[in-house]
Amino acid sequence: MSSLQLDPYDHAFHWDPYPTYKALREQDPVHYNEKLDLWFLTRWDDVFNAFRDFRSFVNTGATSLEKGSTEALPYPMFIFSDPPEHTRVRNLFMPLMTPSAVQALEQYIRDKTVRLLEKHLKAGKFDFVDDLGCFLPMDVISTLTSVPPEDQDKVRGWADDLIAREDKQHALSERNINGFINMATYFETHSAKYEATGDASGMVEIMLRAEKAGTMNRKQTVGTLILLAIAGNETTTKLIGNMAYRLWQHKDQRALLARDPSLMANAVEETLRFDGSSQIIVRRAGKDVTLRGKTIPEGARVGLCIISANRDADKYPDPDRYDITRGARDHMAFGMGIHACLGSALARLEAKVVFEEILKRIPDYEIDESGLRRAHNPNVRGFTHVPASFPVR
Repeated sequence: MSSLQLDPYDHAFHWDPYPTYKALREQDPVHYNEKLDLWFLTRWDDVFNAFRDFRSFVNTGATSLEKGSTEALPYPMFIFSDPPEHTRVRNLFMPLMTPSAVQALEQYIRDKTVRLLEKHLKAGKFDFVDDLGCFLPMDVISTLTSVPPEDQDKVRGWADDLIAREDKQHALSERNINGFINMATYFETHSAKYEATGDASGMVEIMLRAEKAGTMNRKQTVGTLILLAIAGNETTTKLIGNMAYRLWQHKDQRALLARDPSLMANAVEETLRFDGSSQIIVRRAGKDVTLRGKTIPEGARVGLCIISANRDADKYPDPDRYDITRGARDHMAFGMGIHACLGSALARLEAKVVFEEILKRIPDYEIDESGLRRAHNPNVRGFTHVPASFPVR
């Protein structure tokens, strides 16, 4: 029995989980935390196969790692379902989220990024998350969900409330549940307003049409809008902070990227592999599953540790080296298989545009490590503050 124990709610673990993951891959790759009654898969092959085998590792009822979350958060999100329902709803949104479709948003993203950056250039200091990362993704996803600018801070605050976890908080808190309910109440009114006016667009229009066709119901519409407010915001916000930090840590890579911006797409992929913002994705065992001599019982909650799998030496040579020329687009930062992240092309585009504009203006920024602050959540990993300074030109 291994003495290692993975507690994804431990704040100290969030600062540097990689040594623990490496030890688990080597000593206890199919890991069971008895206190939390949670299983974790940490090796590339096991995580990859779990994503592909959606009958053995199911999404239905796997809302979060916490017990009782499906009942406490009563508006269903389609990602926590399985075929055929999952396929039917996912296909409604696919046309809006293809790489070619999201490319139409590039100029909007670039203009918004420049506006957010330029107001800080004369001050010589700037926070990658607090001044840019927390605003841009929320603004972009809001263009698709028709959330007006005056409501975006409020919705983002509720999303932050939903995902925040205190140190070793192993159950949903009142703050978490209230964040969810506040968003649900808002999006109930939001949906009803557009239903009444008949002038919905984007994803809201798609969902209201699906309701009329019987493909979705109002609770699913509200749940999907909540999902978009979280997934379209939190993970990309954290990716921006993580990439700013890793490029500063590895100044040779940052200098290479500044000299050759054609490497930007590769740099985004390497950041996703090396330090992606989605740490653990949850599944439930759809049946008894035996892996590496251990049996995960039917119904058990299973954490697929994707940031561990993405550093598995059996998959990537020298996996703890940050190398923007690696071009490892086959990572699992966005999941894999039928449940792969629908918004991956949008997240990639946002990160690419942000750092193109940053490296044009402040290629030699310095980060104040004493001012770094982390978000604390078992699933999403990243910073809430990444303060930087730079020469005023």
